Amino acid sequence: MSVFGYLDRFSFRPGEEVVCRFTSAGPVAVDLVRLLHGDTSPDGPGFRSEDISAVPAVTAPGGEQPIRPGSFLHAEAVVPAGTTAVRLSVLAWPTLPAAGAAQGLLSLTTVDGSAVFTLALDETGHPILSDGTVRARLDRPLRERRWYRLTASAGPDSVTLAAVPLDPVPGEEEPAHATGPGVDLNGASGVVAAAVTPRPSGCYNGKLERPEVRDGAGPVLADWAFERETTGCRAVDVSGRERHGLLANAPARAMTGPAWTGETLDWRTAPAQYGAIHFHDDDLADAGWPAGARLSLPDDLRSGIYAVRLRCAGHTDHVPFAVRATGARADVAFLLPTFTYLAYANEQTGDPAAMTDPLDVALRTHPGFGKSLYDRHRDGSGVCHSTALRPILTLRPDYRHWHYDAPRHFGADLYLADWLDQAGVEFDVLTDHDLHAEGAAALEGYQVVLTGSHPEYHSTAMLDALHGHLGAGRCLMYLGGNGFYWVTSQHPRHPEVIEVRRSRGVRSWEAAPGEGHRASTGEPGGLWRERGRSPNALTGIGMAAHGWSERGRGYVRTAASRDPRWAWVFEGIADDVLGDFGLVMGGASGDELDRFDAALGSPPQTVVLATSQPHDENYHQAVEDVLEIRPGLSGPANPAVRSDLVLVEQPSGGAVFSAGSIAFLGSLSFNGYRNNVSRLVANVLDNFRRR
Repeated sequence: MSVFGYLDRFSFRPGEEVVCRFTSAGPVAVDLVRLLHGDTSPDGPGFRSEDISAVPAVTAPGGEQPIRPGSFLHAEAVVPAGTTAVRLSVLAWPTLPAAGAAQGLLSLTTVDGSAVFTLALDETGHPILSDGTVRARLDRPLRERRWYRLTASAGPDSVTLAAVPLDPVPGEEEPAHATGPGVDLNGASGVVAAAVTPRPSGCYNGKLERPEVRDGAGPVLADWAFERETTGCRAVDVSGRERHGLLANAPARAMTGPAWTGETLDWRTAPAQYGAIHFHDDDLADAGWPAGARLSLPDDLRSGIYAVRLRCAGHTDHVPFAVRATGARADVAFLLPTFTYLAYANEQTGDPAAMTDPLDVALRTHPGFGKSLYDRHRDGSGVCHSTALRPILTLRPDYRHWHYDAPRHFGADLYLADWLDQAGVEFDVLTDHDLHAEGAAALEGYQVVLTGSHPEYHSTAMLDALHGHLGAGRCLMYLGGNGFYWVTSQHPRHPEVIEVRRSRGVRSWEAAPGEGHRASTGEPGGLWRERGRSPNALTGIGMAAHGWSERGRGYVRTAASRDPRWAWVFEGIADDVLGDFGLVMGGASGDELDRFDAALGSPPQTVVLATSQPHDENYHQAVEDVLEIRPGLSGPANPAVRSDLVLVEQPSGGAVFSAGSIAFLGSLSFNGYRNNVSRLVANVLDNFRRR
């Protein structure tokens, strides 16, 4: 595959310029298309897009771009010219000491970034001092996930190195020491921590705390207190010389250090106990590629879902984005769950043998494109940051997910865009990022807000805006499953980066003890229901179960659905079973499922209109609901393993319709859009628009 690109953000306004950055094997043809349907299955309408001829196509020279993952600290002009001796010290907690390559802990560099003198771990985890030649090496390697104080002195006559374990184990009762011949520090200027050079190279895996550089036995040249300005990207120098550093590629901040007592779980209440930063050699915040092409959007371009189309050597890459409305707004808004897209960006948690989509294969050959919030770093710790500033190959209209060989996330949300287009419904598009940034103002004027198939990740500002929308007498159609689940925050200075700290819920990793509060805002992470804001309170349903099998299920209408008050929902529908068909596992109820539960906050006026047919043993109850392991937790034996289709009338006059299944939208186009799911959604949308 010969071309991959990314944009600077997920949404634009008509008249704005879209800058696309890409790597390619040669010249690239660049143009603009409107995306309508991504699923290439022969059982549906197929891939559908519309060329935007008002935007002239361009040909860009292209070329291969490097990707440089790895987080580190870089500070300039720390070491004065003429300095001949230094003393270095740092607290280190390595997570991958024997990484097979050198890992920098503290490095003195020239103005152009070349290494002059480095305190590092060698390929086997032994601390060393090097100026290109190893001058000293401890005979004892550092142990994994244990704290050490490392000190080094260097001058023209000799170098010395020592490692003192803060909690020694047998064999470490005495500090390890080594000495060696002197070094020439001429040219030293900047300092890098957690790497050898700021390109970066020789990146470190593990925590560091309180790196310090002294002028030999003299004054402190820099002393970085990582517990300061935790929400930012600056490493604050408290030496008085203001040699503040910048943290590159979003390492994990607000990490427990050796002073952590366990008496507090919130870094804001005891900052001194959270003076560590966890660095990784596969962190990535910004690929940093130059602009490859620029497209100017017409002033009258309609709101919708678009893509910059890149074509090179027979390969096509669609880089999607939303165009928002200017001027008069439609009465329907489609809220694209871009926080969720970022959370799953480039996810590679499945068995490689099952991940056969060409984009998954391409990700395995381009590991530098970064990971999802479901993956782990190379040292085994969970990935808590995800950035938009890189190619996201899972965010493509034709990407088929390895769970069930059908679209998931963005590709599945195009089912709804396609249906709206076929139904002739005028709608505007906005994103989670827009909603987070603008709050209630982003929803002003919209009578009905439609979600995508999996709006899982939300910030406080987003939930506040949606609750306010309903409180103002307007409507919400939640057309997915596992929504409004994880507490999510956006980096205050880098809106392209989101942060999640996991606990309790369905998860592939969880935050270490004491590290559940996010660095970006200080708020506790975990599930929204743990914060007293369950999805049930907003939508009438909440996460119940998950599973993947060859066959999805339909919904069976309940006795309550026969009440004349809800006849409008089922106008033109004679079937008792809804959605026993579709492009995702062949049924509208599948993947992750939500159910009504008054104990979790479902409002008392919630009406369960239909509930899914029994699911097989591949479906399991959500772990946060399971207090003890016992038989009967999965499949047809457990009545909690289901999805409920509900309607919630609001005191304000607004209402919520919720589908309770990620697979739901995949049923819309069945039989040429002539089916009971399509009719049901049309009935509800028509009623909501007329309120």
